[in-house]
Amino acid sequence: MNVTYEKKNAMTFIGYHTEIRPEEAYRKCPEFWDKAYAAKYARLWRTMQPENAVERAILENGIGMYGICVESENGFDYWIAGLYRGGEVPEGLALYTFPESSWAVFTARGPIPESLQTLNTAVWQEWFPNEGQKYRANGSATLEVYSAGNPQSPDYECGIWVPVQKMG
Repeated sequence: MNVTYEKKNAMTFIGYHTEIRPEEAYRKCPEFWDKAYAAKYARLWRTMQPENAVERAILENGIGMYGICVESENGFDYWIAGLYRGGEVPEGLALYTFPESSWAVFTARGPIPESLQTLNTAVWQEWFPNEGQKYRANGSATLEVYSAGNPQSPDYECGIWVPVQKMG
């Protein structure tokens, strides 16, 4: 598993979210994407003609290019998000901001959700107990990064970014 460390400016995302318990994550996160695709994307991708404010926000902000996992009282809030470019925040969408941070950046290749879930398991069961212990979390959220292309392709690339601070 390769990891690089990068510093990024503050980033604000726009998207929608649901709460998920950790033990259900590998089932519920893909279900949330499937439900969102059917409800918000299927018609939009066919026509590329937004019919409402949410669809405009999806296209203008690339909602779906990122996933955000934010710790919550009962597990985590899982976001389907895009990089916020300003403008209206339609009802049903919200903003989430990561402060300027250093990030541990991990990359996976292959069809999702399998490649991303395999990477996630490796990050938390291999990297974190070893190398990751040299860092402390810079916030309580992580970022999933998706590329354009066919998410079922063996060459599809995605990643997980973990905000970190070097322990002194």
